[in-house]
Amino acid sequence: MQIKKVALLKNSMYEIHMDDGTSFKAHEESVVKYRLIPERILETDEYNQVLEAIQYDQAYVKALGYISYKLRSESEMRQYLVEDYHPEMIDRTIQRLREEGYVNDAHYAKALKNTMVVTTDKGPFALERELKKHRIDEAVIRENVDAFSREVDEERMNKLKDKQLKRHKGAYRQFRMKLTEKLYQKGYGKAHIDMINFDDDYDETAHFDKDFEKYFNKYRKKETGHALKQKLIQALMRKGYGYDLIQEKLGGIDDETFEHYDET
Repeated sequence: MQIKKVALLKNSMYEIHMDDGTSFKAHEESVVKYRLIPERILETDEYNQVLEAIQYDQAYVKALGYISYKLRSESEMRQYLVEDYHPEMIDRTIQRLREEGYVNDAHYAKALKNTMVVTTDKGPFALERELKKHRIDEAVIRENVDAFSREVDEERMNKLKDKQLKRHKGAYRQFRMKLTEKLYQKGYGKAHIDMINFDDDYDETAHFDKDFEKYFNKYRKKETGHALKQKLIQALMRKGYGYDLIQEKLGGIDDETFEHYDET
């Protein structure tokens, strides 16, 4: 087979046209490295070797571009290359990247752990879930999750609590339940949640009065007397308010209020 034409493309790429009508693309470095010049004759075996070598070079360059702005796991790299290269080529590329230190799952896991500790409000088990998605070795996962867990302290947990408490409008008991559920979802465990100090000076009175009025106006359209009071108690306890607080409120309202409702 003979090279008939070498055409310059963009970004230092060339298109090599063969005398049988086929063509392939190669980077400038590959053109020089494999002497891809017009009129050169390539035997079939040599031609196939050149194509494979060029593909390998391209896979390597593409991989370097992928990690140039962000650290990648081996699993990510494989997924990135799989659309353009066959498994054997990907294996060779990954092996080279490993040897040169560009792909290292242990380094990736540690870097991700440090990033999550410093820049997110997520916990150790969120890191574990993320590393499992990347098919990181179990021993590496365990090492970094345990290290993350040791870095979680009372200051971190109470900051998370204070942030959520500022947004909460309702019963404090409900806040504790919601916060606990949220922290489990974010990847914290019971030992971390136990670090939180829930001895807050939190006044739920205004929220209670607002919720009481809302449910009273809702249920008195259909209920009266004892049934209305029971509906109110159930609704307010579901919101996290204490039974004694509800009874105190009900005791301050005369019974006649619970017997009549006039829509006019």
